[in-house]
Amino acid sequence: MATHCDYLVVGGRVVDGSGGPARYADVAVTGDRLTAIGANLTSQYTASETFDITGRVVTPGFIDLHTHSDLTVLMNPRMESSIHQGVTTELVGNCGMSVGLLHSGAQFEMERRWIDRGGLQVDWTDMASFLKRIADTGVAINIGTLAGHGTIRKDILEFAERAPDAAELSGMLSRLQGALDAGAFGLSTGLEYLPGGYATLDEICALADITRDAGGFYASHIRDERDHLVASVDEALEVGRRSKIPVQLSHHKVERRRNWGTIKKTLSMMREARESGMDVSTDQYPYTAFMTGLAVILLPQWAQAGGGAAVAERLADPEERKKIAEHIVEDNPDWDQIRIGIASNRRDAQGLTLTALAARERTSPLDAALNLLIDEQGMVGAAYFAMSEDDVDTIMLDSFTSIGSDGVAASPVGLLTGDNIHPRTYGTFPRVLGEYVRRRELLPLEEAVRRMTSLPAERMRLKDRGLVEAGYFADLVVFDPDTIADVATFDNPHQFAAGIDHVFVNGSIAIRSGFQTEALTGRVLRRSA
Repeated sequence: MATHCDYLVVGGRVVDGSGGPARYADVAVTGDRLTAIGANLTSQYTASETFDITGRVVTPGFIDLHTHSDLTVLMNPRMESSIHQGVTTELVGNCGMSVGLLHSGAQFEMERRWIDRGGLQVDWTDMASFLKRIADTGVAINIGTLAGHGTIRKDILEFAERAPDAAELSGMLSRLQGALDAGAFGLSTGLEYLPGGYATLDEICALADITRDAGGFYASHIRDERDHLVASVDEALEVGRRSKIPVQLSHHKVERRRNWGTIKKTLSMMREARESGMDVSTDQYPYTAFMTGLAVILLPQWAQAGGGAAVAERLADPEERKKIAEHIVEDNPDWDQIRIGIASNRRDAQGLTLTALAARERTSPLDAALNLLIDEQGMVGAAYFAMSEDDVDTIMLDSFTSIGSDGVAASPVGLLTGDNIHPRTYGTFPRVLGEYVRRRELLPLEEAVRRMTSLPAERMRLKDRGLVEAGYFADLVVFDPDTIADVATFDNPHQFAAGIDHVFVNGSIAIRSGFQTEALTGRVLRRSA
């Protein structure tokens, strides 16, 4: 007698996420689980619905190990930009910033700008209540979080440029422990940003120690990704050595032409660390431009102290502005490679390089940039085309590199469309499959899928996601290997990827024939003991 299931996905090639060869097989889904994978399941199962995917590939749902979608998940629970590229799980709270750990204090000015845009109130009190809020609201994909060191430090010390005293460190440890008890997967730092950049190695290791004891890992946006890349990577590895904790180097790259090629050294450092017994890996997005705050790109760290309003006030002071300008001139940025992405008060500047903005305003690129920062109260998002394709390739060829977007889930309609965001938000995973697998043949399909599924699942210690295997959760992506591609561009970023046919999240259909359903069947994921 035939067994009944909810869905049969038949006629396609299964790339199961393990890195092993693709095979023709059918997939049965019952409830929220995969119940069978094998040949000719139609002779063994009846189904409420059958999907004929002849000519298509079926893989585990993609796991985005590095995002900041905790900024938007409550205002945009459908997470369209994520689900339309096949992402079924995201890890948020990266780069030292966790929305679940902030409050309404003045030190959280930057984070509250995002929250306020959505008409939301910071009505959660800790990570547990924030995660409950997500679950109660509903969400299209699975969400896990890290605990952000920078947010914890802001809460306890605000922007104090010093080490915490014993009582303050105790407060930080308590705040972190609460997040870990709520299910956070680990600790993240953003050492290029303030106040994270004020942290010493001893402070980080104290937090890493209790993260290790809870079974979590340490993810670091390191202190410097350009001239001091090697020293910054070594610092992250030293946290791993001292605290004996798994280390994830976030969005690994090297910036500025003068530093290109250094990535070979840092990958070698990671390889040597693994040979000595350390658990260390990295992630990347497949673009040669990064996106961050314009103040972070141009200003010395001391000039960023206190947050956006303080930056604007500093730049309006002639003496302070002169000192800042001297630093920028010495650093010699590539003005024509820095492009304004998000300027809420000066939408007219979005999409322009600083060279183009300066020409329009009949001033220098330096003054154009500083004036824009004043107008925007220090809050300007900018893309910097400062990375080399050769370095991107080298990182991608390393077998310990996961794919992570560094994006913030968005939508082509509604509140978030006014921002000229990085196209990685819509295109990261399809870009790898279309550009680096199909067109350039840099990676085999099976290996690329492993980097998007089982490899990040292993980092998060997810025991039942990341593979097409019986008993695992039914997170699946069905795509056309001949047409899958990123469509989003820097000029027009709010565009869904091509070639994604169907997406299942916990056994429910989230994308059907390229169109998103109303399903909000994602779950809040918590670290396993």
